[in-house]
This record gives sequence, C-alpha cells and structure tokens, in this order.
Amino acid sequence: MLQEARDRPQSYSSPAIIARRQRILEETRKVIAEQGLAGLSMNEIGLRAGVAKRTLYNAFQTRERMIAAAIQEYFEAYVKNLVFVHPPGTMMYDMERVTAIIRRNRHIRNYIKAIMALYFSPDVDDDIWQAMHSIATKPSMLWLGELHRKKQLQPWITIDRLVDDVVRLRYATINDWALGRIPDEEIIVHLVSTYLTFLVGATRGAARKEIEEMLTRVKIEGEVALPLPRKLMSARA
Repeated sequence: MLQEARDRPQSYSSPAIIARRQRILEETRKVIAEQGLAGLSMNEIGLRAGVAKRTLYNAFQTRERMIAAAIQEYFEAYVKNLVFVHPPGTMMYDMERVTAIIRRNRHIRNYIKAIMALYFSPDVDDDIWQAMHSIATKPSMLWLGELHRKKQLQPWITIDRLVDDVVRLRYATINDWALGRIPDEEIIVHLVSTYLTFLVGATRGAARKEIEEMLTRVKIEGEVALPLPRKLMSARA
C-alpha cells in the first residue's frame, strides 16, 4: 500500500506540484537574466530545478511556453501584492501601476533588458511575444477602456489599436532605458511624459484636461508628482 501511494500521480493542485512549478519558473527567470534566451535550454533548467526534462515538457509542452509562463507569472505576482490608492479604471491608478513597475525594474535591469530583447526580436516565438504583450495590454485597457465607454476618446480612435500602440511605446521607452540610453533617475518621468503626451492626441473633454494637468505637474515637480501604491509609499517613508 505504501508503494502504491508513492507511485500514485500527484494532483496538479498539490503543494508539491505547485512548489515544483514555481521552482522551474524561478530558475527559468534566473537563466534569462543571466544569459538571455540564447543560453536557456531545457536540460539546464531541469538540472537547476532538480527535475527531469520530461517533467518540463509534461508541465509546459514547449520551451517557449515555459518562458512565457515564467515572464507572465513574475509580473502578475508583483502587481498582485501592491495595494493601490486609486480605483482601477482611472488615470491615477494607471500612474500608480506604471510608477511602481518602473521602480521595481530599476532593481532587475538585466532581466528587463533580456525580456525587452525578446519582445523586439524578429525571431521571437509567438507564445512568448503574446505573453509579454498581454502583461501590459490588460491593465492598460482598464483606464483606456473606461475612457472609450465614456466617449472621451477622439472619434477616429480604435480602442484595441490604441492600447496596442500604447504598449509598444512603453516597451520601446523601457528598452532604451535597459540599453543605457535613458538614465535611471530619468526613466519614470521620461516614460510617463511620453506616454501621456501620446494620449493627449487621443483624448478629449475631461480626460484630456486631466492628462494635461498631470503633464504640467510632472514637468514642474518631476517624479514626486506621481502617485504610488500604499506598499511603496510605506517603503519610501
């Protein structure tokens, strides 16, 4: 009976399976940060995570899906632990989120550099690209989708296209920072100013006025003008 229990497959929701999955994804992220995508092999991840290569394929089917899961879960876990001051679907919530993520990015520059290189690579696997793109499109849709619902976007705007373009603009700016083209101390103001300036031309009415007021504040006060989630406010205090 004891041997049968040992041989019985574990449930996918069991603590052991969950811990193993997290270990695999953590080692995947470490290899991306250390070596980039070119240095990542299923053999190495298996050795580092202490699992057979067959286990990796059983869990993720392909190397690309494993990479996509590692990237996506890392960012989602970080944001999930933030406590936001402003409600979702508002400009201030969006500013909180962007500011918090860029502050975190400054501590993991090599990792961000590696995944931005993946995003802009002409050879990137579609599973990886879609995972990286959706990380930003879903939260961006919260505010921009609300503006669309309130008819505060210009009539020529297509909401899905706008969100896609916003994400590409953000990632291009982050990529320049990761490559050393934008200084650490300037990246938050640079990104927010570029992002909001782009949206000025896409919005109208109260939304445009709110964006213009924020741009003016950021120009005068710099990063201090931008809101932070409660967790980061406590850390800064």
